[in-house]
Amino acid sequence: MKKVVCLVASAMIAVSLASAGQLTGKVQAASVPQTIQVASTGTGDDSAVLAAAIAKAQPGDTIYLTSSAYQFKSPILLNKDGAAGNTIKLKSATTDKVKLDFSAEKDGDSSYGINIKNAYWELENIEVYSAGDNGIIMKGTASNHNTITNCVVDNNNDAGLQITGGAHDNTVQGSESFDNYDIGTKGSNADGFACKLQAGAGNKFINCNSHDNSDDGWDLLGTDETVTLINCTATKNGYYHGDPNSTLNNAGMNGDGIKLGGNQKPPKGTHRSLGSHDVEGCKSYDNKAAGFSQNNSAANLYLKDCDADRNGADNVLNANQKTTKSNFNFPFNPNNGNVFTFENCTTTGKCTIYSGAKVIGGNVYATAPNNPLPPVSAKSKGKK
Repeated sequence: MKKVVCLVASAMIAVSLASAGQLTGKVQAASVPQTIQVASTGTGDDSAVLAAAIAKAQPGDTIYLTSSAYQFKSPILLNKDGAAGNTIKLKSATTDKVKLDFSAEKDGDSSYGINIKNAYWELENIEVYSAGDNGIIMKGTASNHNTITNCVVDNNNDAGLQITGGAHDNTVQGSESFDNYDIGTKGSNADGFACKLQAGAGNKFINCNSHDNSDDGWDLLGTDETVTLINCTATKNGYYHGDPNSTLNNAGMNGDGIKLGGNQKPPKGTHRSLGSHDVEGCKSYDNKAAGFSQNNSAANLYLKDCDADRNGADNVLNANQKTTKSNFNFPFNPNNGNVFTFENCTTTGKCTIYSGAKVIGGNVYATAPNNPLPPVSAKSKGKK
């Protein structure tokens, strides 16, 4: 029988735990998993009551959010480990999504919504709204084996969800990211999903949807490990809230649907992305720039059963963008024995793929000049 701890505005009921058994590694698990219930305080800031629940939780426990909405003035910090087979769960108490509203949080580079610093957490049926930076972030090697299921990240002041800096083996599934726009750089950083800047190995996105974000749908800039995208969709990215006629649009908003590479600027110079990404069953439509984009990747890339239309030069939403990018935009040979493979991929529009690429089935075509990646100049350092 599960133990239940209720955390409400008026009181916290302490529950004595049975003696903790040792698990693999350095974490302890309660011998009987707890169900910890958290209701909104109604005070305009639920940070303390949720922090108390997180501090109490042990591997195997579930924190249930019992109210329909909560308000926060500071990030939610998940800074302890669950364990394999004994994750710590943070989820809605019902099948409806719970809204975590960070509108009162100050904008800033570390003003996240949910900051998952550690391992073996599961988030489910949660909406993260209007954070001062990323809605959800997993950063650093300690952030691993986390699972995000059926969640929404929207109207945040940077990428909706970001995995970066060595975070590895994280899975995002059945989730949606939209209407993210960063004020400080006028929309040029707010991707829907970002797995970039030295993200670790084993990160996956499955059945996710990224739309109406001011920068890219997915951005894998500067990632040297494989990222897997399965049955994901990117639409109408590169515009403020998906509006091609908004006065808040600007040239710095890239607008690739699924960006598979790029340059980064690590401590010792410029470096091209080397992540050999696996992209299967994905779709990309109506994005400002490319549908699927090489973006200077020098890796092996594999795309299977992917479809793209009305992107870039074929974008019918706004003829004034004047972009030359294609639905499949892979103009350069990555060299060093690497090759891009397209299996059963389709488009009805413009396609730019270097002629040395491997094309199997489908109707995409590799007829662009078989040129190598151009040299990296000082002007191209940083985000491209």
